[in-house]
Amino acid sequence: MEFGEKLRELRNSKGYGVNQLALKSGVSASQISRFENGTRKDPTLDTVKKLSKALGVSISYFDDETDDHNIQTVAAHIDEDASEEDMKDILSFIDYIKNRDHGK
Repeated sequence: MEFGEKLRELRNSKGYGVNQLALKSGVSASQISRFENGTRKDPTLDTVKKLSKALGVSISYFDDETDDHNIQTVAAHIDEDASEEDMKDILSFIDYIKNRDHGK
């Protein structure tokens, strides 16, 4: 299932409208709509973190086991400006991917 499909399904299950989720997450309603409609496919790690927090799930909820670009996306967000909290999230996600891949 694509990121946008998962996002829409989870948002609906929580009873949030697009505008409610936008206010709760800090991600614009138009961006949420583009993800859900499939016109935008690859969210940044920061966007996934915001949406995950607002919806009460871990970032791994949005992981697609068949989608290997997630590790590349995470790696692209590691820089010297990353906070300690960002690094913990990044390392947690990498551990999740490694463990998932070893379980295949």
